[in-house]
Amino acid sequence: MPIDKTFRDTWRKIGQHEGHPVWQFEDDESSRIHGSIVGVDFSLCYGCAKCITACPTNVFVIVTDERNRSVVDPLNESECILCLVCEIVCPVEAISIEREGGSEDTLKSLLQSSE
Repeated sequence: MPIDKTFRDTWRKIGQHEGHPVWQFEDDESSRIHGSIVGVDFSLCYGCAKCITACPTNVFVIVTDERNRSVVDPLNESECILCLVCEIVCPVEAISIEREGGSEDTLKSLLQSSE
């Protein structure tokens, strides 16, 4: 199941990590999303690092989570240019970029130019 793209409205902030919020769904301690502009669902991510390779602004860093697993963390989410490439390349749909005006147009342009 992909990341819950409504997490910014439906999940609660439970703290901060390296300057970005950490979100949790109700009382489910296994569900954690890091970031706000760039959200990464730690329960889905398995650290393949495809987003790290694809991201033109170095938003992501590999970290070890509380379950001792390698995952990507959007430590530099303020550098995000909303290109959505990380969402496209993530094989488990663990990433959600906060949409702003033009994000969908950017995505469509990228997809059309690759055809």
